[in-house]
Amino acid sequence: MTLPAHPEFARIRPNSTQEADLAAASLPADGLSDLRVTTAGIFWLATDSDSGHRRLWRWHDEHCHAISHAGHDIGSRVNGYGGGAHALLGDRIITVDAATQALWSHPVEGGTPAFWWSRSQTRYGGLLADDRRQRLIVVEETDSHRDASQRLVALTHHRREILAEGADFYGAPALSPDGRTLAWVEWSLPDMPWQRSWLRIATLSSDGHIERRLSWDGGAAVTQPRFSDEGELIVISDHHGWWQPYRWLGDNLQPLGDVAADHVPTPWTLGDCHHVWHQHGGIVMHFEQGRTRLSQVDTRGRRLKTLLPDVTRIIGLGLHGPWLYALTQGMTHSARLERWHLTEQRHQILQASPATHSPTLPETLSICINDRETVNAFLYTPTKTTSACPPPLIVRIHGGPTAACYPVFDPLIHYWIQHGYAVADLNPRGSGNFGRDYRERLAGGWGQLDVEDANALAEALIESGRVDPRRLFIRGQSAGGFTVLNTLASGTRYCAGASLYGVTDALRLAGQTHRFESGYLDWLLGEDSVKFQRSPVNRLDAFQAPALFFQGTQDRVVVPDQTLRMASSLRQAGHQAEVVLFAGEGHGIRHPANRRRMIARELAFFDRHGNR
Repeated sequence: MTLPAHPEFARIRPNSTQEADLAAASLPADGLSDLRVTTAGIFWLATDSDSGHRRLWRWHDEHCHAISHAGHDIGSRVNGYGGGAHALLGDRIITVDAATQALWSHPVEGGTPAFWWSRSQTRYGGLLADDRRQRLIVVEETDSHRDASQRLVALTHHRREILAEGADFYGAPALSPDGRTLAWVEWSLPDMPWQRSWLRIATLSSDGHIERRLSWDGGAAVTQPRFSDEGELIVISDHHGWWQPYRWLGDNLQPLGDVAADHVPTPWTLGDCHHVWHQHGGIVMHFEQGRTRLSQVDTRGRRLKTLLPDVTRIIGLGLHGPWLYALTQGMTHSARLERWHLTEQRHQILQASPATHSPTLPETLSICINDRETVNAFLYTPTKTTSACPPPLIVRIHGGPTAACYPVFDPLIHYWIQHGYAVADLNPRGSGNFGRDYRERLAGGWGQLDVEDANALAEALIESGRVDPRRLFIRGQSAGGFTVLNTLASGTRYCAGASLYGVTDALRLAGQTHRFESGYLDWLLGEDSVKFQRSPVNRLDAFQAPALFFQGTQDRVVVPDQTLRMASSLRQAGHQAEVVLFAGEGHGIRHPANRRRMIARELAFFDRHGNR
């Protein structure tokens, strides 16, 4: 059966094979996001293949259509990472304009949007509809930059009411079906939301004012409070070492299930939903060796059956009647929207990226670092080679460093494999999805433990004869770029490395980065003396391999000064350093034309320095 291609992907028609390969590689593997399941249809955001903008789409009456036009980019910039950029309110859907952060109202059937709300120097995210009172409950962030402040507010198109303020950050608002109870998460500096956060539960009056407020503090972190159809509050907490679901009992939490595994990813963005509940139980996911397992559970959290067994990553979940809706990725497919009938066990793919088939499935690796610790990676190897030698290797480091990589079909990895490279996607110590202990091993050790892990992975693959020891490369984005550059300065065998908007000067970044992560570097590195010692810009004499840098000029998380100073310092010290700047790009290279340019330049860089 031919899968229905998402309209955003179906338009790609390059003229040559090379252009086609680059166009396919430039597609984001996770190009669908922000799933919302409502009585008026299923809504989500899809990345436009021409502009890189995120457009709003709707599935209704067995077909889908775009709500927003191609020139309108939707996205929140709260905390720098956004999330929760749209919500259905009555017969209109409210969206956040990515450029201005103003709120716009769209007819659900499509048509001309109307301005709804904005404030000067203010961003919005985590949109939640309060239908009974015809208002939105949102996270509001007021600039400027490091002096930003947040609060939880209620908005109509003409009125604003503050519901909660005083904490540094707010997230994950959830409303009970009867509209009488509001739950949310809050935290304050220097913590990140996965380190220490609080659950707040408030009783609302008929006109929406907070009458009574309760709190729960487990000494760890909470995320994604969700109400069942029956009004029960379920929240995810990791106070026992794993992100696990718990039922709120009025003054404490009751565990649901006993699987010792993370049940949600690290909460970097607003609006995430990875568990849903109804009167007979719920749908939950958990991680097993870095891949997602989706299960139907009873009211006590006991697993009844496995759902969507081919899925290896859940981007978002939603429930409407007997249908479970999910944005997913798998080993052989990029992001797609699918649904599962919970009683009849019927499955339907609603929209998908172009039909994909990877020539190689990822192999899960566990690499021993020492007698007590192992790290996880996924290895992709080319099926056809023109040489009797083992293939060259690209080790890829994700950002965060508390994010994670997944065993999913990634067009970029597929592109590298087509060009004869093996790819190892690494989850070094400090990554999410492996429990609090694994995540917190990186405390004070960033730039050291992650480098050990990258080197150990390469050495293990060399010793097993699976890769060419003369052609080793490493690349990473954001925090992963920090790992790349420190690895190149660690005397390893890597021939070259690519840093995508990576951290180069941790001490300087502490005074440059945005407020959300302004306390994070102290946890990752500790004292200023350590920040100085671990910063690649201060280790120039140890560099032994060329470096390639990609950087957006509008990046507020890792500012361009980080890349420009590092590259200049390397050149002055006699090392090879190349820089590619992308005008108008932020923390991430999103525009398809820029992504194609980046991918082609990176491959040429690796080919050249591998003497191929």
